[in-house]
Amino acid sequence: MRVAPAPEEAPLGRTLALNAYWLPLALQDAALLAIAVPAELVHFAPTSYRNSYAVLVSLVALVNTLLPPVAGAISDRLRRFGRQRRSIVFAGAVLNVGGLTLMACANSALGLGAFLILACVGQTIAVAAYQAMLPENVARTAWGIASGVRGAATLVGTVAGLALASIAAPQTVFIVTAALAATGALALLPLRETVRQEADHATIRDWHDFIVVFIGRSFVTFGLTLLMTFVLYFFRDVLHTGNASAGTGLVGLAALGGAAVSSILLGRLSDRFSRKVIVALAGVPMTLAAAGFAIFPREHDVLAFALLFGLGYGGVLSTGWALALDSMPQLGDVGRDLGIWGLATHVPSILAPLIGAALLAAYGGSLGGYRALFALAALAFAIGSTSVLAVRGKVLAKCNA
Repeated sequence: MRVAPAPEEAPLGRTLALNAYWLPLALQDAALLAIAVPAELVHFAPTSYRNSYAVLVSLVALVNTLLPPVAGAISDRLRRFGRQRRSIVFAGAVLNVGGLTLMACANSALGLGAFLILACVGQTIAVAAYQAMLPENVARTAWGIASGVRGAATLVGTVAGLALASIAAPQTVFIVTAALAATGALALLPLRETVRQEADHATIRDWHDFIVVFIGRSFVTFGLTLLMTFVLYFFRDVLHTGNASAGTGLVGLAALGGAAVSSILLGRLSDRFSRKVIVALAGVPMTLAAAGFAIFPREHDVLAFALLFGLGYGGVLSTGWALALDSMPQLGDVGRDLGIWGLATHVPSILAPLIGAALLAAYGGSLGGYRALFALAALAFAIGSTSVLAVRGKVLAKCNA
């Protein structure tokens, strides 16, 4: 079934509405996985919280690895029959909200983990369909600015999630997150979906650029997961901060403050200049910051390096997404292909917590282990950001429809 193509220039209001759901999704990821869940595990498993959390994060990443290609392909099929992707988004949101609500009632580490997995399944299904709506509803020439808005919404949600989890009890965090996830999904109801005509289903390039971007994203995600998974325990075990959750929140807010400066700006610039160069340059401050964490592991220095890290992360978050859209082999199966591309995020998220936990265990949880962990993250950022320079084709944003 053919339907009207997306308009060549999407109004700013439509672009903002299309990206609004990223805010509660990012809030959920930041509040739960960075602070609320690891803090609750300290209560439920006081002698094994590090290993328990590493296993749980890897299980979450496994769910995120297996489901997106399948859910994305199903949403692609629905679109071919003239259906809305939002039906998949709403189905996933129901599971997500249910899991989050049950997490507030958990009374053991096992129960907490099971309900977290349920919420993760729902969120992953919703995201698989939701992320495919952007390239269908925004002209190629505006993918950079749309990705910048997506990055900004993600940053705002992440800041809000860190702030919420830093000041509220985990049970409160779970309930508030459930309410916001439901509200964000319902906000998509007024949006009228459009899709491009069948001509866009033709193969428009080989898989070379897709593979290059996939590899680069994998290394960046590996380093990012190492930092996010263990930063709360770094404050607790090494810096001996009285309130590790608050310390983690401050680091996150400093990083996101830097990212807010660069996200929309670099996303817009990427519509006019080479995206691969912008992504590669964005990796420089991320690499330097991670190396700084390893060399100067002091609380006031960590905050400064977090700000530096954020300046690069904002560019990777926004421009990297647009570069991923450029590299899609065919737009007719964009939901499936974005799900496959998501493996570059989720597979490293399975491996990084396990490798990080083993590294810290080898050093007995001492400062030396965290230094090695941060140095490994810096190496991953360096490899991941420079590898995208091997992208060789014309970006889709500059191709004719």
